[in-house]
Amino acid sequence: MAKERKVWFITRPERDPKFHDEAMAALQKATDDFSVKWANNREAHKQFESVLSQSGLKRNNISDSGSGGRTWAAMLRTFAYCYTNEDGYLVPTKAGRKLIEGEKVFDNIKKQILTLQIPNAYFLESGFRPKFEEDFSIRPARFLIKLTNQPDLNYYVTKEEITYFVLTAKKDNELTFITEKILEFRHATDIGKQEIRQHTAEVYDHRERSDKGARDFEMAHSDVAHTFMLISDYTGLVEYIRGDSLRAIPADSKKVSAELAFFDERYPFNNRYKISPQRMAENNGLDVDSFKASGYGTEKPATSKNKLENKIKKTLESYPAVDTLSTDEIKEILQKVLPPRDAEAQAFELKERSYGALNTDFVEAYLNEKDPLAFEDKTGEIFKAIGFDVMMRPKPHTPTTTKIEILLKYGDKECGIIDAKNHKKFNLSASLASHMVTEYLPHYDGIDGRDVQFFGYVSATTFSGEKTLKKITEKIKDKIPDREIQGMIISAPVLLAFLDYCLEENLSKQERVALFLKAFNNTGYDNFGKLLKAVNN
Repeated sequence: MAKERKVWFITRPERDPKFHDEAMAALQKATDDFSVKWANNREAHKQFESVLSQSGLKRNNISDSGSGGRTWAAMLRTFAYCYTNEDGYLVPTKAGRKLIEGEKVFDNIKKQILTLQIPNAYFLESGFRPKFEEDFSIRPARFLIKLTNQPDLNYYVTKEEITYFVLTAKKDNELTFITEKILEFRHATDIGKQEIRQHTAEVYDHRERSDKGARDFEMAHSDVAHTFMLISDYTGLVEYIRGDSLRAIPADSKKVSAELAFFDERYPFNNRYKISPQRMAENNGLDVDSFKASGYGTEKPATSKNKLENKIKKTLESYPAVDTLSTDEIKEILQKVLPPRDAEAQAFELKERSYGALNTDFVEAYLNEKDPLAFEDKTGEIFKAIGFDVMMRPKPHTPTTTKIEILLKYGDKECGIIDAKNHKKFNLSASLASHMVTEYLPHYDGIDGRDVQFFGYVSATTFSGEKTLKKITEKIKDKIPDREIQGMIISAPVLLAFLDYCLEENLSKQERVALFLKAFNNTGYDNFGKLLKAVNN
């Protein structure tokens, strides 16, 4: 079994981004506008190769296995022009569609290059091997351009330096560290340089070891270095001197820095891969005109203004969608950490930004929440953002010893109950089912004059016991015979993915609630594709 990747990688090395639009058009044609199943369909892969050849993008030979078509499609998925859905079909993103339609081709390709990150949706697909090590969190092209645009490096980085040093960076904040390694290499003797090369090969090569050492490492990874130089050159922010180096123009340095700062603010690191590869691909594949802010952007140095922004960012991380809150609600939240006048001013400013997108800071806080009570509260905030009238730990209207964590009210007289489970793995056991039938459902039916219509469980991670849902539905008929009360189990990442989808599709709260109610059909949802299929039927 191959070890995990320790250095950058990109599928289909050396492919010029100037032809990404033509490749997407060829993929559309080969799959009959994406209506032909792609996964495990060798004929579709060969057909794509054929169309690529006809378009002049590929040499005129078709492999028996269709491997050429697969690797070209993998490259397009790497840049989030399309993704593979739950049924094995390729789905174009908004950016992918714009390339096919010929709209703002340069701007959209440039945006996809500068938002390319590790990890991304394609790198998380089961077929991508070997996987990257888990601690990667970097935008490669953006990192490389920032590195090049430095007076300390005389505004250039060589292909060799990229191969041995830049490709080893795992996080966006390693700029200084990589700069120092390059400078050490430049100042070393020939023998010292060879020792550095050899050390890099020994530490970072994830492949089986060979006797060739540094030379073998360079041969294996220089094509990747070349490709990142090529795509960085496409952005117009730096220049690729073929076979030699990537260079920035000193006179343009401030302008380049300003544009990169704009991208840092507008497109912070996207952590949607933690909730759903599909949502990651769709959001990362938004075209340049579909931008929605999701937060304050990348955390900034501690100036007075930026310290305030970071404080507000931290305060709002408990709320999944700032745009769903009123100005008064935001003001009330900020008053916990700011004077009333400042809280009011910041609340108005936040509403003017009109986020309309998932707060990615909330994603981190929610999915890493260790406190069961805080997990319940954050789950309640998600249901509020969806559009339900949420009651946390309401007292039942009949005598009982236990309380449900979350009650969801909607319509004139309907409600449902949710049990939030912050376990490493949640199992819907017979005893928990009995508790739902005897303690929860009958004692909350009729609360505030409302009829309980559904029940559900939100699991922090994985779950089992889906079949038990139907047993609860059957048993509760003895106590509440006038309606069919069905349930669901949903993982926390999928619940977040649903809210993210609703926000991106600009659905009203009424539409969100109506859509979500369709998911209560005694099913467990451990991936977003399964949920989306259920609610859209």
